[in-house]
Amino acid sequence: MLFACVGAAGCGERQADAARAEPTEGETAGLAAALDEAVAQAMGTGSPGMVVAVGRGDQVVFARGYGLANLEDEVAVTVDTVFPIASITKQFTAAAILLLAEEGKVGLDDPLSRFVPEVPQAHRVTVAQALVQTTGIADYAEDPAGEHLKSVHRTPAEMASWIAGLQPPFVFEPGSSWGYSNSNYALLGLVVARASGEPYPSFLARRLFAPAGMEHTAFDDPADIVPRRARGYRASKAEPGRYHNADWISPTVPGPAGGLRSTAGDLLRWHAALFGGRILSPASLARMTAPGRLADGRTTRAAMPAPMQAAWGSDYAMGVLVGSPDGRERVWHSGDIDGFSSWTAYYPDQRIGVVILQNSQSAERNEAAIERIVLDALAGRPQPRAGE
Repeated sequence: MLFACVGAAGCGERQADAARAEPTEGETAGLAAALDEAVAQAMGTGSPGMVVAVGRGDQVVFARGYGLANLEDEVAVTVDTVFPIASITKQFTAAAILLLAEEGKVGLDDPLSRFVPEVPQAHRVTVAQALVQTTGIADYAEDPAGEHLKSVHRTPAEMASWIAGLQPPFVFEPGSSWGYSNSNYALLGLVVARASGEPYPSFLARRLFAPAGMEHTAFDDPADIVPRRARGYRASKAEPGRYHNADWISPTVPGPAGGLRSTAGDLLRWHAALFGGRILSPASLARMTAPGRLADGRTTRAAMPAPMQAAWGSDYAMGVLVGSPDGRERVWHSGDIDGFSSWTAYYPDQRIGVVILQNSQSAERNEAAIERIVLDALAGRPQPRAGE
């Protein structure tokens, strides 16, 4: 399992190694120049604005906004620009479930129907299976009949009703395979609310955002006046370099699967708090970041399509992807929602976190290349493991 330090000495050695590896002024200057060049290339493929932030432990190593957050008013992107973070939301939902499990209010092996009995599919799957996406429950986001509903405010109960009516209800037998489904996390949000006795947004605000010092993160609400909120765009296919306003989606539709808003700085604070032991116990963090498993014992990666296995090099855990594709342990997730894309990655051995937020889905996916620049600059090129 990732992140399970054994004994005080082991944890202390990791922290000491990280402290000795703080970047020099020359290293950070070189990093800034390399990132400026990489971001300029990335934005040229179809993104009006972007922010990149890099942290090590509790320190911000680099943070810079590029381009425009609002094209109409020519508002620049800054490190404080607020973006929807889409599916990065899932790791917050997972952490909330694990907190409730620590308190004995949720059992990871409980049937999901203990909390959402009105959803027929929930009677055949467990909370843990929903967390690692092995339930087989169909994804409401792929429901053609729901396309016209994405701009409509939906209550959690209405989302549960939508999922209950999906046909077919399952795309594979529970536990037999892996499949990314926003339905799992929509239902887990209901588990958070019903097990805690308070609404999902307020539970996250009280138990996750406040302890992490995340002052600009919240469940998104279109009624809120949010200073420095970015506008979402899509690139014109007919006229390169031109943009259109992206379709609007009510944040109540992605909900606990993708409805949070945040800033790059707040997401670095989340890395520091989560992996610094301020949110979950060591055992819960290890469980969150352990590869999910199918009923036959294989990890989730084994059931992913071959192109996804090759591209991701990771297993799905609880709200995050985990793996060591280049020899370094890595915990990450991406997010896409109309007009926006997001990316976070954390390397526990180096205590390095990377956050990339954009106000377009049209650009080529460039986050991995930017991430490699950060790792090469701050951590050095990875050494091959024995036998490689």
